[in-house]
Amino acid sequence: MKMTKALLTAALALAWCDRPVQAQTMFGSLSNFDVVNDTGEICRGFEIELEGISPTEIFYAFGNPYIRYGDPTITATATGSIVRYASGFDGTNWAVGTPVPAGPFPTGGHECFYPAYGGDPNYETLGGEHFGVALNGNPTNTTYRWLLGDAAGNLVASGSNVKVPAPIWNVQPPANPAAPAAVQAVIPALPKEHPEDLFGEAMWVKVFVTEAAEPAELEHLLPGDPAVPDGSEPAEVEIEWQLLQAGKNGVDELDSGLDDMAADSESVTRRYEFYKYVGPYNDEGEAEIEDADLFPDAVGEFLGAQNAAFNLAPFVVPEPSTLALGLAGVIGVAASRRRRRIGG
Repeated sequence: MKMTKALLTAALALAWCDRPVQAQTMFGSLSNFDVVNDTGEICRGFEIELEGISPTEIFYAFGNPYIRYGDPTITATATGSIVRYASGFDGTNWAVGTPVPAGPFPTGGHECFYPAYGGDPNYETLGGEHFGVALNGNPTNTTYRWLLGDAAGNLVASGSNVKVPAPIWNVQPPANPAAPAAVQAVIPALPKEHPEDLFGEAMWVKVFVTEAAEPAELEHLLPGDPAVPDGSEPAEVEIEWQLLQAGKNGVDELDSGLDDMAADSESVTRRYEFYKYVGPYNDEGEAEIEDADLFPDAVGEFLGAQNAAFNLAPFVVPEPSTLALGLAGVIGVAASRRRRRIGG
């Protein structure tokens, strides 16, 4: 059987690894998200800036054949790496672009890719994209940007960064190798627009969490997949509603705390849902409402969702025989999902 590049890439996205030594400090982290084009212009690309991560630590990036931009390019920067998705340009015209949405639309977090692979049937005109990366390491900061194209074929960042924060993971190996590791996830608030501002833009966050005895896989970080917590089980609800605003109460982040993993767990998956804050601000720019249950009218439209996972062991490239078995599994799973979706 001939392996296409796309199927080979999908197979490599699976994390085959033996159970790690608990004192291991290297680990794998994944993020998977939809993003809506809110720039008001047709975009010609997108980039993910990963500070503290070298190109060699980027194990996999979501791309061809699932989205219009195909596979991204990965380049080193002075502070880390940039994963850039870009349209082709023939000297006159851009090949593809992300349109401006006709209006607000909830994506559920992971639907903006071609319907042949389970995405939204209206993907090509929807006005959003789906991206994701699997890393052998932990970015100190992650920034998402839409890219606009000019008549000369140049790409430039749009005026503001995308408002879908990404978590920063911290793992603390135990003193006793037989004991479980402790894991912490931190979501930074949206940065202040100006250094002199006392407060940044506020948003609401809901957080669901689960642990698993198997490593997490990027292509499984999708709504409806059993690996992704959605709050349907009470134990999955970590935070029902939390206001997140830089400068408020002297806190610029949402911290899960350092919690011990279960002894048989290999991964932790968190789903972060972000909603616009539409309540009142005081004269200094501080959000005045902190309880979404008491004041539901202060919760605005859905901004996006971030499905993120942490694996105790780093990703490894499988042996050829294991790769062949994994490839067969990828084909079978993809076909099964298409049949289920077509059959209703």
